[in-house]
Amino acid sequence: MIKKISDIKIGIVDDHIQTAISISQLLEFKGFKTFQAYNVKDAITRAKKEKPDLLIVDIRLGEDEEGYDIAKELSKQKILFISGYNLDANRIKKFKNAIGYLVKPIDINVLLNAIKKEFKLLEFNKI
Repeated sequence: MIKKISDIKIGIVDDHIQTAISISQLLEFKGFKTFQAYNVKDAITRAKKEKPDLLIVDIRLGEDEEGYDIAKELSKQKILFISGYNLDANRIKKFKNAIGYLVKPIDINVLLNAIKKEFKLLEFNKI
């Protein structure tokens, strides 16, 4: 079912707070609803409460946490992985809830296209 942008809620999970805020602000500028979390525990708690349509999750969350843990715990939640490190595409493909991955620094237009494709959105202006 095609949704309106304003009906789509996206959670951004990144231990670099400014990255999460920046992505959130850009998505809100485009009309999406967003929230941020900065570690695995908070991400899982917020996602269960907020019920987002998509989580954008950094793979490496601090020294000893991984975004993969979120994908395991929330196995029905759509996840778009992001990372500034080398990604293991085969590992990501094992998660049936993963819709893909992007490498940091994130090109916001690539991110928007991934979201547009996932939710079958009509065209919107590039940033």
